[in-house]
Amino acid sequence: MLPRREFLQSAIGGAAGGVLTPDRIRVAFDPSSRPEALAAKELVRYIERITGVKPALVDDSKAASSPAGVVHVGRTKTVVRLIASGALPDPALENAEAYLIRWMPEGGGQLVLLGATPIATWFAVYDYLERCCGVGFFADGDQVPHRNALPFHGINLSTKPRFAERMAMNLTIYWYSAPWWDWDDWRRYIDWLLKCRYNILSLWDTPGEDLVWRDVWKQFGVQVAQSSYSGPPFGMFQPIKYGVDPPQPAAWAEWQRDLNHRIIGYARERGMKTVSPSVSGLVPPEFQRVFPQARTFQSIWPGPDRYAQTYLHPTDPLYGKAGKAFLEAYNRLYGTDHYYWLENYLECSFRGDSALQESVRREIAGANFKIVDEVDPRGIGLLSTWTYSNQPREWPRPLVEEHFARVPKNRVRIVDQYAESLPLYKEWDYFDGRPWHFGMVYSFASDTYLHGDVRRLEKQVKEVASNPRAVNCVGYYPNEEAVGHNHFYASFQAKLGWNPSEVDLGTFLKEYASARYGREAAPSMLPALIELSNTVYGAARSAKPLYWKRPSAELDIRPGVNGPDYLARLRKALELFHASAAKLSQSELYLHDLNDIARQYAAELYNAHMLRLNAAFSMLDQAAVERHAAFLEVLLDSIEQLLSHDDFYWLSRSIRKARRLPGASPDFDRRARDILTLWAGVIRDYACRDNYELVKTYYRPRVNRYLEEVRRAMRMGQRLLAGYRRTALEADYDKHEKAWVADGFPLCEGRPDPKRVAGTVEDLLKATANPPA
Repeated sequence: MLPRREFLQSAIGGAAGGVLTPDRIRVAFDPSSRPEALAAKELVRYIERITGVKPALVDDSKAASSPAGVVHVGRTKTVVRLIASGALPDPALENAEAYLIRWMPEGGGQLVLLGATPIATWFAVYDYLERCCGVGFFADGDQVPHRNALPFHGINLSTKPRFAERMAMNLTIYWYSAPWWDWDDWRRYIDWLLKCRYNILSLWDTPGEDLVWRDVWKQFGVQVAQSSYSGPPFGMFQPIKYGVDPPQPAAWAEWQRDLNHRIIGYARERGMKTVSPSVSGLVPPEFQRVFPQARTFQSIWPGPDRYAQTYLHPTDPLYGKAGKAFLEAYNRLYGTDHYYWLENYLECSFRGDSALQESVRREIAGANFKIVDEVDPRGIGLLSTWTYSNQPREWPRPLVEEHFARVPKNRVRIVDQYAESLPLYKEWDYFDGRPWHFGMVYSFASDTYLHGDVRRLEKQVKEVASNPRAVNCVGYYPNEEAVGHNHFYASFQAKLGWNPSEVDLGTFLKEYASARYGREAAPSMLPALIELSNTVYGAARSAKPLYWKRPSAELDIRPGVNGPDYLARLRKALELFHASAAKLSQSELYLHDLNDIARQYAAELYNAHMLRLNAAFSMLDQAAVERHAAFLEVLLDSIEQLLSHDDFYWLSRSIRKARRLPGASPDFDRRARDILTLWAGVIRDYACRDNYELVKTYYRPRVNRYLEEVRRAMRMGQRLLAGYRRTALEADYDKHEKAWVADGFPLCEGRPDPKRVAGTVEDLLKATANPPA
């Protein structure tokens, strides 16, 4: 294998004889492998996007010979012959997902993109496009350069993963990202995961299982009314499956079943695996009329008691019988890749005495795995540590050990779901030799602002990858509650998940600048990315916008306000990004980033000056209050304008799409507004974020109401909001929030011009050059 620098020069540099013009390219495949045939078609599609010429796609199994200029995708007849002759190594001898990209001189010169398995061949195709051709792959789109020829001669690249199981998707994206996704959105998401070299899609709790359970309960004589199910988007989560914001339309449930089938089929066609849902023991409201003697208990997820759900005790015979019937039916409908989540109730608490609670926790994983083993003797269980981290009092270490002892060591993965912040693997002796996953919850529902410590992540993952005590860490699991943001961090996270030894931040910054903005713009964008890595993606911690929460005179006790040195560096990063506006005005990816960085800078200034306003309020300094209030208005005006320039940030687009989904209820608009704000009365403003309509019509009126109340208090000589006035302010917030969810807002019309972001950023930089003291 060539050294990395030499490889890149030969592959990308365009030296004489090192490239192939598109009219000479042929892409060869073997139809006996459908995943590799699809990978070949994907390569053809991208070559056409790059060169404007669509190369021929040829079936190598029918070809008498392989002429010069052929790109072989997967185990074609020619590739099999080359391996048999010893001219080409077989990556399958190296690792189950190793792959190579190699130029072969045979037949006048051919390029081989070969993986040990079909999914690894997909990885080889995307790696060739990214490293050799300069294509960039991101959740918000691709950066595809225009070239007259493609790198061909002299390429020699091979790689293999450190973590065999690289899993993605948290169940909560059904709430915070995907409730209004159509099939194209799901397809793009799966494509992006594949481009990032993830190989497992976690379908933890999915709406696609509802009709399966309904049929199973019917077999047991329990008729579940459609009106019992929680309506979308709430009902996919077991602990609130029934009774929240009903009803769930029958057509919606049917579409979710079909969608789940399509998601699984599309992923498997490309070699990805999926994880089947757990057997929780949850029973419908109608169950106890049919089985009054069954041993059950009630579980409550954080929220009102009215959302309490009833579960079968894992030792009750019906738990095993119904659970087995469910998994058998689920596998008949969707097939299986032999991975199954095991239940341990996550964040739920139970009603009942300590003996009941301990018995449920002790037995549930073992009872669930017993079902898996009966249905699928090859089945592998996945057991999340989230519940142990979230409820340490309810899960003392001795009880956890008894709980673990109920499942076989070699067939269950302990998924240390929050390992980047609460590494249980270190506290619990690397799970005593059990296979485990290193998990990250980088983004909770509201963590869509720019944030993340990339150096800390790099250090953590490399330590796990190289530590002999972590040799049983077989998995890597970023499980974000909201996706489609923070593209810099997400890309770095994915690179580390493949093989940390091949990654370092300095090199990644250079590669990212080229991949996202193009090779010509990369030198000017690199300094801006370095500043970002030292601020919002550094150890200092960026701040979540305080305007997302109810304004209060107590804001000064909340963390997340950065000082002048940090703000100066963030401003410098924004200025460096803005300097490339003319050069990159046609790049949607650049315009997204410029928009995001500008809003982050404005939000950090907002936080600092809201606290200064509160300090001035406590001193009855009316002049200072007005200075800071005026500055806050400028900042919020800028944030609104930035969001208005690009419908990428509009709720209106998502709501219109949701209305077209099969079975969408007439009040789906309200449900979409609710999940981002009041959350059915459970967790207000948990999923807060920068959408244009949210900022303009939900967050900003609360800020205006707070400033009005501060001014009223100062006129009366009050230094704080307390007693009756504070109660009245909270009541006004309540009224506004409920009306916003119930009544909504006018949907935005037309198509905005994202290029206008550059002018608004220029205005923002001028307006914030001398902020008030």
